[in-house]
Amino acid sequence: MIKGNYIHLFIFIIAIYLIAAACKPIQSVRPPENEVLKGSCLQLMTYNIRVGAGRDGLLTPVKYLNSSKSKLKKIALAIMSLDPDIIGLQEVGGAAQAEFLADSLGMNYVYLSHEDSRLEWGLAVLSRFKITEYHGKFIRYDEKKPRVALVCTIELPDSTVTIINVHFHLGDYDEQVENTIGLIRNVTEPVILMGDLNLIDPVDGLSPIKKNLIDTCEVVDSKFSQEAKEIGTHRFGSKRLDYIFVSPNYFSVLEAGLLPEEHRGASDHIGYFACVRPKHKEQGVNLPEERSELSALLEATRVVE
Repeated sequence: MIKGNYIHLFIFIIAIYLIAAACKPIQSVRPPENEVLKGSCLQLMTYNIRVGAGRDGLLTPVKYLNSSKSKLKKIALAIMSLDPDIIGLQEVGGAAQAEFLADSLGMNYVYLSHEDSRLEWGLAVLSRFKITEYHGKFIRYDEKKPRVALVCTIELPDSTVTIINVHFHLGDYDEQVENTIGLIRNVTEPVILMGDLNLIDPVDGLSPIKKNLIDTCEVVDSKFSQEAKEIGTHRFGSKRLDYIFVSPNYFSVLEAGLLPEEHRGASDHIGYFACVRPKHKEQGVNLPEERSELSALLEATRVVE
């Protein structure tokens, strides 16, 4: 009888342990070298998530790809590994995917469709901070394959920042770059441009953008940034397709690099991050308070409608 009670007690202890393990929060696997930066910088990330389809059917057109919660959870885990403050997502398979990832990460979000007649996909921005407004602007005018830019204002603890998230269509680069430059010049600084630029010739193609903003990967000399330059941001090939640019007068770039190796199979792109510090924090002065008039100041909710 006593022996039976011990067995029951043992089973009970094991059950409690398994439940506790299942409820244990997922830990960040941010590279140890970056730990010193945590809390003193703004961690940015751009990530093409391939409509949540993982690496299945790598030659399959996007409109025929299938997503699932298990695949989206892998994307959420990949994002968690970098512990970002603001994320620009491309190839998001509808508002439901954006909402799922935002809920999984405990972040605010906005989603914008490309208004593509072939399929529902678009862009999303996720943020730890309040998103006060957003709007879309076409950067490629095409009835069958249009592309939009998602422009949003994010309220940081002591300033605001404008995020421009883009996903260039293959080809027609001059039109898309020109329209993106127009957006940069027409919004209130500081500006962060992020996204999948799909540029075949980034040297010439990026020149107009580099006249206004700095390439976060180019201004950092570290093993993480060097890896991004060497292997690129796509699982096949060695080109950097995914970029983060920032206003040079407002930000210093501290680090840049790629997702940890164990998370690079969640999509056909490799998530790219940049850790930046507002220069007013270094100089002990406040950023200019200039900002566009808000059409409506949204309440602090998890989702911007």
